[in-house]
Amino acid sequence: MSDPTVVLGQIEHETNTFSSLPTGIDQFADASLHYGDTIPPEFRGSNTAIGGFLRVADEKNWNVVPTVAADATPGGIVTADALSSLLDEVLTGIEKSEPDAVLLALHGAMVSEDHPDGDGYILERVREAAGDIPVMASLDLHANISERMVEHADGLFGYDTYPHVDIGDTGETAARAMAATLSGDLDPQVVVERAPLLPPLPPLQTDIEPMESLLQQAAASEAKFRPDVSVFGGFAYADVEEAGFSVVGVSDTHVAEETRATCKALAESAYERRHEFDHDYTSVGDAVEAAANWDADTEGGPLLLADLADNPGGGSAEDGTFILESLLDAGIEDAALALIVDPDAVAAAVEAGVGNTVAVDLGGHIEDNGDPLAVEGRVRLISDGSYRNYGPMSRGLRVNLGRTAVLEIDGIDVIVGSHRQQPYDPEAFRRMGITPERQRVLVLKSTVHYRAAFEPMAGAIREVAAPGLCHPDLTQFDYEHVSRPLYPLDEDG
Repeated sequence: MSDPTVVLGQIEHETNTFSSLPTGIDQFADASLHYGDTIPPEFRGSNTAIGGFLRVADEKNWNVVPTVAADATPGGIVTADALSSLLDEVLTGIEKSEPDAVLLALHGAMVSEDHPDGDGYILERVREAAGDIPVMASLDLHANISERMVEHADGLFGYDTYPHVDIGDTGETAARAMAATLSGDLDPQVVVERAPLLPPLPPLQTDIEPMESLLQQAAASEAKFRPDVSVFGGFAYADVEEAGFSVVGVSDTHVAEETRATCKALAESAYERRHEFDHDYTSVGDAVEAAANWDADTEGGPLLLADLADNPGGGSAEDGTFILESLLDAGIEDAALALIVDPDAVAAAVEAGVGNTVAVDLGGHIEDNGDPLAVEGRVRLISDGSYRNYGPMSRGLRVNLGRTAVLEIDGIDVIVGSHRQQPYDPEAFRRMGITPERQRVLVLKSTVHYRAAFEPMAGAIREVAAPGLCHPDLTQFDYEHVSRPLYPLDEDG
């Protein structure tokens, strides 16, 4: 028997439907876009889903057909042209290679111009092209699971951690399930159960309750209902019908109904504990007051202010100025901020040159999350904005901030980039000449992912709820398409 031929592909996007920024092919290229034979050397050994696929593929001697690996920073709706172009790469690979299986890395919360359920559409088209061979996909913990996705997949496998430090492990889990299917040891079936629950991002952190114990229960059930039970918190900033909390099981067909019962019990438990997803957050004023009184030496590290709502990892603009303006007004020094996206400010800094002073109207140009700040800053550094993650999340993944400048503004080092990227890895600072653990105050435009690498170095963390498109108070958003009732939009879902 010849070695199986397996098509690999990645088309990932988490779509914030409240964003005004469309996601086209250029946005994928700005973040991560690779084709064909360039994919294995770029991802092999990395903590990514493709990296996990390749670990198993190498072990099993699969004939791998890499097609496309595309991942854009979360943002607004994906254009029809972008989705069509990326999907055509996968479909062409299937047509040409006549594979034995297809493994995909998807997000699960993509919305495109023509398809509100973008991931369901991808799986349906792949199923049409592939026919009766196994099709499986890794998914983000924030996936909004649709019936269409379940119908057209033989396996859906979600990350078990937030911050997502197990992306590569999830890819490996999906690939091992595929190997068991190809060998005849698994006849897979996917089941899903839902809860009328739509949590914001911060309480979905998986080492706090209620997610911690829900995931422990899911992991315990996997010993009986192999290979996988995934708890999906959903993505609250996608206003689509399937948005919300779900539990997905992948098991052998003969125990599918028992697996479904386990998934239903977990979904019901999550809803019963819905008020545990309600958190308190720090105001900008209280955060600045804490920063003014912070002694990093005494407290064991910098005070970290997480700008929850202007998190590009959830689709916000990353050019909000509320926290920076308040810190400047309060005279806070020995601080560093990552990052504000403003290509025009970067261009002005490049023209001024390193060591010189430049006047710019910084940030506040895109969404309603602060006005542009008229500031003067010394240009400390100019960079191409490229680095690889070194921390536990997506280790080895290349990150591209575009042309980048560091402006020292009244004692605050502000990283100003050209591309929207979540700065969840300390290399975002270190590659820009800033040692994060030596700062008195750090400001990060990130909701939870930063915790994987920054929490060990922080003396304390404040979750700051400034305005932005990832604000944890979901009642601020005008939902039109989600299924109602749904907590916390409605008291009784």
